[in-house]
Amino acid sequence: MYRDDPLDDEDELRAVIGDEAVDRIQDAPIDPAAAVGAAVDALRLLQGWVSDQQAAAWFRQEQRRLEDRSPIAALAAGLTDEVLDAARRWAAAQG
Repeated sequence: MYRDDPLDDEDELRAVIGDEAVDRIQDAPIDPAAAVGAAVDALRLLQGWVSDQQAAAWFRQEQRRLEDRSPIAALAAGLTDEVLDAARRWAAAQG
């Protein structure tokens, strides 16, 4: 179905990774909007290479580059740059 009212970025993030995950990201010690913004940016990076289901799995999977944290946990800890770097590297490896 064609949508002429695209989903808000946060709403799309919630649709892909879930409300609980986004709520956890919003608990970041830094600006919660910045943490959610970084999560949206990471999602956009991944959407160019993988399905939404694969992207959701990536957000939940513990990663060595993130000190064995999931991207959700890393974002909640305020590690926005590290998560974006991990997303770029993972997406590049998918191509």
